[in-house]
Amino acid sequence: MNKAVKFILFFVLPIALFILWLGGFFSNRVEPGEGKEKGKVVSGLPVMTVEEKEVPSFYKSDGMITAENNAKVSTKWMGRILKVYVKEGDYVRAGQTLAVLDDSEIKQQKNEALAGLEELAKAKEEALAGRKAALENYEFAKRTYERFKNLYQENAVSKQQLEEIETKMIAAKSMVEQVDAKLAQLKAKEAQVKAKINQVNIMEGYAVIKAPFDGYVLKKMMDEGDMAAPGMPIFIIGEKKLQFVANLDESLLDKVKEGDQLEIELGDKKITGKVIEKNPNIDPMSRTFKIKLDIPYSENITSGMYGKILIPVSTSKKILIPKSAVVKWGQLTAVYTVNKDGTMHLTYVKLGEDYGDYVEVLSGLKPGDRIISSQTEKACDGCRIGG
Repeated sequence: MNKAVKFILFFVLPIALFILWLGGFFSNRVEPGEGKEKGKVVSGLPVMTVEEKEVPSFYKSDGMITAENNAKVSTKWMGRILKVYVKEGDYVRAGQTLAVLDDSEIKQQKNEALAGLEELAKAKEEALAGRKAALENYEFAKRTYERFKNLYQENAVSKQQLEEIETKMIAAKSMVEQVDAKLAQLKAKEAQVKAKINQVNIMEGYAVIKAPFDGYVLKKMMDEGDMAAPGMPIFIIGEKKLQFVANLDESLLDKVKEGDQLEIELGDKKITGKVIEKNPNIDPMSRTFKIKLDIPYSENITSGMYGKILIPVSTSKKILIPKSAVVKWGQLTAVYTVNKDGTMHLTYVKLGEDYGDYVEVLSGLKPGDRIISSQTEKACDGCRIGG
């Protein structure tokens, strides 16, 4: 064996075999491709199939909550407000005192009238005593005249004596009439003073501002220390029964009728109202017509609240999923879709309108997709659904 063969057999060949062994040539090979990793198994998650549903399309119009009956409470007396007992939002009963005005001037007028009435009573008492004396004097003069008249007929007294007695009788009668006239004047003055006292008593009522009916204080227009004047509202009181008032576009005139049940959005909550009034006359300026809806009472709903009324105008097919299926990641929204092999994947979706417990999906899902419908906090991307 020459040197070249020995070199190949004992040096090159062993080195080549060693290199092949290091490269794994003599080991079991793994075919190329993706290795499958078994994900976490989650049990008990509900799965639903996405499908399109026929849902109504709505026209939304702005409106406002108002009390069925509003009253602007004012006074007929000009005076400074001494005390205010209620605040906006308080519920008040009919006749409850809301505020009190300064009535010192009214009381002064009443005291003066009562003092005048007392003086008239004394003057009347004196006049009645004078009338009694004058009447007695007249009766005596009348009897004396009758006696002298008989004596004159018997020629026992002269005509001059009779005439003197007659003059005294006439004077006594005149005195009685004068006293009666004075009593009539006193009676007329007494009636005037009593009328003034009655008027003052009414004016005293003007100084106490009371609620005209059961309701809520919708607005407090004045505060303590302000000057109230006749006709200037101090409070606005609204009844407990509320309504929703909206002006709708003329194109919806045939879409709404009395008795319809319509949804109203008040912020993040919805209520249902019944149409109780529809004015078919179109406003020539705004091209709208007015409707009123009765709404259910709630402590969280008050007059003056802004809202939107939903008028169904057509129907269309939309993909709706439960809100419980939606996962929020900051500003993003997603759902967990489920493959045929039960693997879950976090899929981002774009949402649309709310429909109660459901929400519209604008993109990201298609009919037939399977998703986790609730308990999404247990789901995870890449995990598998167990039995």
